[in-house]
Amino acid sequence: MKKTISIFFVTALFSCFTLFAACGTGTADGALAEFTDILFENETVTYDGEPHSLAVRGTLPDGTDVDYQNNGKTDAGTYTVTATLSKEGYETLQLTALLTIEKAQFPAGITLESARVLYDGKPHSLTVSGTLPEGTDVTYQNNEKTDAGTYTVTATLTNPNYETKTLTASLEIYTVTQAASAILADILDRPEPWAFLPAALAPENMAYAAMPANGQVFQNDVNVNQIGTRTIGKQLNVLYDGISQANTALTAANAVFTAGEAIVSAYQNFIDGNPEDFDEFTGSVSLGGITFRLRIAVDGERVTLLAGDGTVSAELISDRSESAPYRNEGRIQITDGVALKYRMSDTSLKFAVRFTVNGIGIVQQIEFVRSSSAVLGYLYEFYGTDSAAIKTSALLYSDEDITAVLSDKRESNDLQIDAFEEVYDSKTGEMLGGEVAETVALVDYDTLWFNLYDVSGLSIVRVAQDTDGDDNLQNPHIVYVNGANTPFLPEYNTLPVIGTRTSRHYDIEMREVWYYISKTENGDTVYEKQKAEIPMLFVQREMRTTFRQKLRQTMQTYRARHSLQISAIS
Repeated sequence: MKKTISIFFVTALFSCFTLFAACGTGTADGALAEFTDILFENETVTYDGEPHSLAVRGTLPDGTDVDYQNNGKTDAGTYTVTATLSKEGYETLQLTALLTIEKAQFPAGITLESARVLYDGKPHSLTVSGTLPEGTDVTYQNNEKTDAGTYTVTATLTNPNYETKTLTASLEIYTVTQAASAILADILDRPEPWAFLPAALAPENMAYAAMPANGQVFQNDVNVNQIGTRTIGKQLNVLYDGISQANTALTAANAVFTAGEAIVSAYQNFIDGNPEDFDEFTGSVSLGGITFRLRIAVDGERVTLLAGDGTVSAELISDRSESAPYRNEGRIQITDGVALKYRMSDTSLKFAVRFTVNGIGIVQQIEFVRSSSAVLGYLYEFYGTDSAAIKTSALLYSDEDITAVLSDKRESNDLQIDAFEEVYDSKTGEMLGGEVAETVALVDYDTLWFNLYDVSGLSIVRVAQDTDGDDNLQNPHIVYVNGANTPFLPEYNTLPVIGTRTSRHYDIEMREVWYYISKTENGDTVYEKQKAEIPMLFVQREMRTTFRQKLRQTMQTYRARHSLQISAIS
């Protein structure tokens, strides 16, 4: 009996041990499992005011606990972060990694601006402007000065979370003996309208010593290479008129702009006698036998100069305040009726000019805005009287390669032009061609214009008056090319059935243009703009493919081969 009980007890004990081993989470031999394929890596970020943390990556067994120490940091610095992984049946795993929060750069809007102030016996300082991050310390060196002089002020910005930043600016304290030149430093800046156009389009670079072939010269055979390439079309001429008249006013006022030393001297004498109150000054200066009356008014950063004689009067304004949209303003009036008003900054010029041509009043407003790569221009013109006026607007685009003028300047009073674009080479000033959108008899047309010398195979042109009007109903001239005796005639659109001719697919017409001619007057070189007429080729845009074939046939008739060099037709 006892033997039976002992065997049963041993069997039960063995079974219990086996069950315990099977129910555990270790390995078969009783060892704990290990975490595998787990990453805990270093990371670097830039301070942004937000908390940053490291995290274990990888697939964790279900039920794993992860405990982080020294995680979730905001301020700049390097932190050792610990991650402890634990799970029943697994060997506890402790991992470490570095969290680096680098210092940020101070915002660009934090600046230290230079200043110029009048000596008054009190200390003057520069101050950093802009929103400083919390915890920023600013220390100044060479600041808070009283005596007259020019000082370089340094501001050092420090913050535990930002890279140290150093700013420098100039503090100038001037005395009454320097006041006039300081106050009038900017007011005598002369606006330069031509500076906003490519140098090649300036009159001195566009000018010819003599007038190129034009007008009645073409009654005889003329080589097309005799036609001037630096042609000024009607649209560009609108812009040139405005700039030229503005320069007329500026030239008349040159005595004021170049009288800087005399004006400063007169004003300084006044300041020396009124060191406590020199905001208002009235006096005069004599230049080349001409006496200019002066008035200077100072209102904070805004300075106004009035100057005039019997021929010209000028009001010049300089505004150095940060809120001023324009640095300089001016108004110039000449007794012959030319008036100019302008506003300018470092990158823009806006002016309006009023003048008279052949008894007709003209008002033009022109604006230039320069960017890093191009100049945009805007023109508005009022030509005539209230009862019979022509209004024109134009858009200018100019970069280092091309200059384009898009305008609605009318060719004649009865022709409705939607827009005419002329394109010029910015490097040479040469006209490349044009495009006009127009309405004739309620029909819209898009027409391309080309220089004859840009058509290879076309070398000679002759233009005669069409006395009977039978050869070309819509062209007052008869055109002959390459010495032919038969005229160069266009192809017409025609209405069905009745066969009425409506418009020409292409033709060669005399067009009104201008050239600058250089002349010598009283020992000086001047540039005079003169009107001319030259033949040009036009093609309706929708007919350019058909025209190429037609013109090839026509030129073959004249023993010439046709090829157009203008990409717009090709």
